[in-house]
Amino acid sequence: MTDRADDRPEVVLYRCPTPTNLLCPCGSVARRLRSLGVDHRTERVPYRRRDRPEVEALTGQRRVPLLIDGDEVIHDSKRIREYLDWRYGEAGERDGGEPG
Repeated sequence: MTDRADDRPEVVLYRCPTPTNLLCPCGSVARRLRSLGVDHRTERVPYRRRDRPEVEALTGQRRVPLLIDGDEVIHDSKRIREYLDWRYGEAGERDGGEPG
């Protein structure tokens, strides 16, 4: 999964197909990714939860948003935003983007 030129793992956001970033929790995560300048790929999944087998395979549940960052799998928009702030926010910039 580390096919990027700088050897950082790919960040993938699984989200609903809502076309705007203002109406749903998925949009709040997309806005945070953009504001932090995190290079990521977006995978839009169907509205119906039963049609989200890839999300269920990753987390054991079918809700989105879901963020994959290397080996980290985070679901719930609040937890994802907290993770992004910790990983890529000011502290992440000071430490070269490495957690801990």
